Amino acid sequence: MSAIWPLFGDLHQTFANQPFWAGLLLIFASILSGTLIGIEREKRDKPAGLRTLTLICVGSTIFTLASIYIGDSYHADRARIAAQVAPGVGFLGAGAIIRHRGTIIGLTTGATVWVVAALGVLIGTGYAAAGIGLALVVLSMLTFVHRFERRFVDPCQWTKCRIIFESDRGKTRIRILQILDAFRVPLGGWQFVTFDGHDAIEIQYCYAHRHHRAFLSRLVELDDVLEFQGDLPYQNTPLKTLD
Repeated sequence: MSAIWPLFGDLHQTFANQPFWAGLLLIFASILSGTLIGIEREKRDKPAGLRTLTLICVGSTIFTLASIYIGDSYHADRARIAAQVAPGVGFLGAGAIIRHRGTIIGLTTGATVWVVAALGVLIGTGYAAAGIGLALVVLSMLTFVHRFERRFVDPCQWTKCRIIFESDRGKTRIRILQILDAFRVPLGGWQFVTFDGHDAIEIQYCYAHRHHRAFLSRLVELDDVLEFQGDLPYQNTPLKTLD
């Protein structure tokens, strides 16, 4: 145990005579931390997924390592380069936040980008174990706090609708699929059917949250849509959330 315990501290001091191994372990820790959070975001089909968050974490670690090594080699400020990670990644996170039809979306994604960059800097300073531990904490927050909010604070209210449309030789289906993909409507929440001799789509959606039902206005704006039928009989089956 005494041989393992130093790995939980500053690896730059632990491997003071072997900086190559320190850097290698820290890069590996940043990859692991970014992957842990990125997998959760990827499962929810977020813009910043596995590859994006892993690269952000690794990039922050590399900048921090470069800042430390350059500072030691040239007797300069060891934190100069690392200090630019926070404002730099701020622009990246802000780019994930957009305003759509009166609703702000992407705040959690932007915050996740910011936190992952902070983890990368922490790991780059030598504290790999702390970075991985905090990554698990962030992962728990993204997973369990989200479930708690949806169950107790602001639960979704589900209903079902039917949209009848002209096929236009299959082109309308493609337009509908583009809208569903753009709004990340879960695959298990809709199906194409035939109704009164016309093509139609039946969709389960949450009517309690504006950003969950925003895609309906886009669908009914399609030229080939003939009719919208809401409040259909609904069976409460588990679905992925639309967040």
